[in-house]
Amino acid sequence: MNLKRVLSTRNSIIFTQILSYILILLIPIIFTGIVYLVTVGTIEQETNRANLAMLKQVQLNMDNILKDAERLSFDIAFNPGIQLLATSQDNNWNSRQYEVSQIVKEFKRMNITNGYIDDFYVYFKNLDAVISSTAASRSNYMYPVLVKNDIRYEQWIDTLQHAYSGRYISMSDQKNSMEDSEALAYMRSIPITNSEKPLATVVVQLNQERFTEMIQNIQLAQYGSIFILDNDNNILTSTASFSLSDILQADELERNDNILVKGQGKNSLIISYSKSDVSKLKYVSIVRRDIVMEKSEFTEKLMIASIILCLIFGGAVSVLLAWRNYNPVRNLVRIVQNGKIKSSYDRSSNEYQFIYEAIQDALQEKEKINLKLKQQSSVVRADFLQKLLKGTFGHISVHHNAFYALDMQFISDDFIVVLLSIEDKGKLIPLGIGDDFEAKSKLPSFVITNVFEELLGPGYKNFVTEIDEKIVFLVNLQAPEAVDHVQELTSITEELQGFFGRYYDLSLTASISDAHTGIRGMQEAYQEAAEAHEYKLIAGNGKIISFQSLKYNVRDYFYPLEKEQKLVNCIKSGEFEKGKQLLDDIIRSNFKDGTPTAEMTRYFMFDLASTVVKTVKEIAADEPVEQLFECETVAELQTEITNTLLSVCKRIQSKIGNRFYEMSRNIIQFVNNHYGEVTLNVAMIADHLGITPSYMSKLFKEQTGETLPDYINKVRLEKAKVLLKDEKLNISDAAVKVGYLNSNALIRSFKKYEGVTPGKYKESG
Repeated sequence: MNLKRVLSTRNSIIFTQILSYILILLIPIIFTGIVYLVTVGTIEQETNRANLAMLKQVQLNMDNILKDAERLSFDIAFNPGIQLLATSQDNNWNSRQYEVSQIVKEFKRMNITNGYIDDFYVYFKNLDAVISSTAASRSNYMYPVLVKNDIRYEQWIDTLQHAYSGRYISMSDQKNSMEDSEALAYMRSIPITNSEKPLATVVVQLNQERFTEMIQNIQLAQYGSIFILDNDNNILTSTASFSLSDILQADELERNDNILVKGQGKNSLIISYSKSDVSKLKYVSIVRRDIVMEKSEFTEKLMIASIILCLIFGGAVSVLLAWRNYNPVRNLVRIVQNGKIKSSYDRSSNEYQFIYEAIQDALQEKEKINLKLKQQSSVVRADFLQKLLKGTFGHISVHHNAFYALDMQFISDDFIVVLLSIEDKGKLIPLGIGDDFEAKSKLPSFVITNVFEELLGPGYKNFVTEIDEKIVFLVNLQAPEAVDHVQELTSITEELQGFFGRYYDLSLTASISDAHTGIRGMQEAYQEAAEAHEYKLIAGNGKIISFQSLKYNVRDYFYPLEKEQKLVNCIKSGEFEKGKQLLDDIIRSNFKDGTPTAEMTRYFMFDLASTVVKTVKEIAADEPVEQLFECETVAELQTEITNTLLSVCKRIQSKIGNRFYEMSRNIIQFVNNHYGEVTLNVAMIADHLGITPSYMSKLFKEQTGETLPDYINKVRLEKAKVLLKDEKLNISDAAVKVGYLNSNALIRSFKKYEGVTPGKYKESG
């Protein structure tokens, strides 16, 4: 398989290897490029930040200088002579010469130490005159003395008559002069408190040449241009030979941060902007980007050249290494073909795919063979284990060699049996039309067995079979004796139940034996687990029952005649809440402190169900009650009886609107309130209700199924039982309290309805 033939195969892995090497080569190149871009961006940001810092320094220097001009304007504005002259109503200039001369003297005494201030003067609007530190006269005479630039007289007067609250302006003719005029002044109107109606204007003339000279001395101005604007974006001074409006509009500065970039590429301009909170002036610097980034150009060229060289030499090395690493793969393909694992090499797939398919074919063939062996072994082992646990073998000792043959090597001589039943397999594996029922019915057991073995972990070894449609796990113990194996297996089984209940809505009932030793112990453990599993009818479906919990079971159940009679009365009278509470008490009294044996529990369930069925049939209710005998657990029976009781009671309670039913309720209530009276009889009750005794007796019999005298005696006897047992009264006192004439009457009723005398009943309690 030469190189030309390999390269002609488009899907050969050599192309993938070459591409992989090149991609690995590109990683450092890409990161290098990213580092370069980040570095260039950082240099640019730092340069812009430095330019902005220098611009801030210009701003601070200007603010310190211009503070003197503002201070001088305040001194002049608050001068008493200036204020008096500005507010005077006398417009005669000649009559104010004395005051003018005093003001000129005071102006001369003002010492101007700031070299950036040339001169100052005050223009009085009412007098149309100007007073400076050297002269005072009408404005037309002072104009040629004070104004040195090309501003016209009318424009000068118009500028002086505006209102100023402290502002820097350019004193120049904007039509005939450039924006960088050399006339700069600080203006403030008098009075200061009412600048909207100025009476006079203080003008402090600044030396713009000095400002320009100061700006040009900083480093930023050596390779860029600086502009100073007033609050209205008028240029006060600059170091540029071009107009700012040629580059950007002034309002663009308001819409951006401190740095703005205009244009694209190397010819773009970096514009820094700062505004003073003191003088309200704006400072703008403009620098060409290529000047700032001049030092990074060499680095950029060097980076591009190194990337190109890396690609050329790295690509050549990648091809050589790929061919060298391809040789073992090529030899492996030849071995696979020569060994006839997979004869034909499909050129549409690469070499790895060919080798993968060959290995897959070999593994699948091996898996099929192993599966057949495992299936046969598992069936034989399950059958052997089933007979072993049931004890159907004769002499167990002769079968020790069978353990090795069936791959049943034990890790110890201690065993516990866990017996598991699936309540509804259809929830895990639903059957469709035409499905193989036998095959699918085995699948739930297979899934549960695998999950259980996974949960057991390395501390146990498990062997599984099925007996009487229940999964039987023979768990071989490895942990030391100090471990509570039953409790640990209970926790594992709870986790198993939770898994299938949470994901498959499947209910599993489990029973766990005690630990036993040896082959005979396996059979004992199975018998214990099977016996514990019988208690499913008490614990209910989906529970875990350990044999340990059954060692203290009682041998009988408690369901006395009086409890049965009370339950019958509740059903007949339609008292659901009372009947339900009585049913719960009967079941709780049998299963609270102890648990009857499984056999006694079945008798109890049959006895309880019979009471309900007989009562429902007696009152001729149409409720279906036969299903009570089909209940498999006590909890299921309790639920069914509760539902039956609710249905029957609703039917009876629906008769509340019936007058006859209401009357029977009144009779029952009257008996319960007057049972202690000796005179209580049928005639007394009929007289109280206003009906005839015969009609009332017939009505009561139809509604309750028993005669009124029997009901009166039953109520009295129930009360007498309480007095005899709970209050410890003697028979005579109890008879009087419940409405009998003497103890003999109570004794006769007791024998008739309870079958025993009051004395024996009291002794039994």
